[in-house]
Amino acid sequence: MTTTIKCPITKPVLQVGSKGQSVREMQQILNQRLAEFDVIALSPLQIKVDGDFGILTQNAVKYLQCLAYLTVDGVVGVKTWTFLCDGTSSLPVLRVKSTGNIVKLVQQALKEGAYYTGTVDGVFGAITEKAVKEFQVNRSLVADGIIGRKTWDALIKLDVHSFSCHTSIYPGC
Repeated sequence: MTTTIKCPITKPVLQVGSKGQSVREMQQILNQRLAEFDVIALSPLQIKVDGDFGILTQNAVKYLQCLAYLTVDGVVGVKTWTFLCDGTSSLPVLRVKSTGNIVKLVQQALKEGAYYTGTVDGVFGAITEKAVKEFQVNRSLVADGIIGRKTWDALIKLDVHSFSCHTSIYPGC
C-alpha cells in the first residue's frame, strides 16, 4: 500500500534544465516512489540527487509517469507532483462507465497481462469490469470490479506493465 510522502509546500513545474532545491527535493521523493514501485529491476532505479534536472532525471520521471498511468511527458507538473506525494490515493477510482485515456492505459496493461480480451477503447464496460475482477482475484483483492487504491497498487506492480514502461523509456535494457 502506498504511503503519503512529506512534500515541499511549493511544487513548481520542473523539467529538463530546472535546477535547485526544488529539483533536489523532487529527486529524493522520486527515488522513494521508484523504490516502492519499480518491481522488475534487481534493485530499484535510483537517480542522483544533485538538484540538476537532466536527461537521467527526465527518464526516471517518465518511467514513474508510465508506471502510474499518467501522461508520459517527463515534466513534473501538478498530476506528477500529486502522485509523487500521495501515491495511488491520487489516482481516480475507475468503474463501469468511466472513460478516458487512463481507462485505455489500464485496458492495455490488462490485455498485456492476459486479463482483458476486449478492444482497448477507453470505455470501462462489462468486459473491462470482468478483467478487473479476474485481476483482483489473482492478486487476492476484493473482486468488486472497481479500481481503487489497492487495485491501483497492484496494477502499477503488474510485471508486464512495469516491463512495458521500462522498455519504452529505456530501450535495449
